[in-house]
Amino acid sequence: MEHFNIEGRDLEYEIRGAGKPLVFLHGMGGSVEQIYGLYKAIPGISLIAVNQQGHGNSDACWESYDFEHLADDISALLDHLHIERAVLAGISMGAAVALNLAVRFPERVEKLLLIRNAWTDQPMSEEVRLAYHDLGEALREGGDAKFKQMRGWDLVKEPSAYTRNAFLSAFDDAGCLKYWQKYLILPGKTPIGEVRELEKLTMPVWILACRNDLCHPFHYGIYLAEYIKGAQFREIVDKDTDSVRHTEMINEAIREILQ
Repeated sequence: MEHFNIEGRDLEYEIRGAGKPLVFLHGMGGSVEQIYGLYKAIPGISLIAVNQQGHGNSDACWESYDFEHLADDISALLDHLHIERAVLAGISMGAAVALNLAVRFPERVEKLLLIRNAWTDQPMSEEVRLAYHDLGEALREGGDAKFKQMRGWDLVKEPSAYTRNAFLSAFDDAGCLKYWQKYLILPGKTPIGEVRELEKLTMPVWILACRNDLCHPFHYGIYLAEYIKGAQFREIVDKDTDSVRHTEMINEAIREILQ
């Protein structure tokens, strides 16, 4: 992977393909591998994937770990690559970072795709924050056996197989074991100050949401779409129901937004 430095932090990124730039941001606990497992290559598109702070082998500054600084990283990467504007897509945390960037630096975002939003103008729900807090503590102190004794496990083990497996998979991920702090910090943050900020967005925006997903409530997508003028809202099938179709529907939206 390539590397760039911002304020003393070393961040990893990789470019695949040549052509129109698409910056595709992974979710919390993910990495560029999440993007590669999802995105189907499109001719004429340059996919830019980055391990955001505290993911993969990218450094993190926990004293300033919020969506503003995560978005600043992406803006700095665009500068590093001499890209003025790009299509921006993100999943979960990546969607929140993309949204923050679009609100603060709209001139840098040609089009915006928000997939399975986990934040609005409010932090995550109290129960989801608790689940991630317990996950972070268990990653720091002892592993999945400890997590399964905590209240957070009781909250995530029942709603869906996807949610349950997403939490447990963190214990097999070197980036999550090394950078457990993100789970204690980011769920309590917000990507925008107030929802009215969305009304000034003028670029084309697509929002994808699915049901049966504790950490990415369906109504979050509807809520954001209500305040973004002209936003195209689309329901996609959840992973438990049909994981193959879930991926297909995301790629259909990507191809549509890139036309």
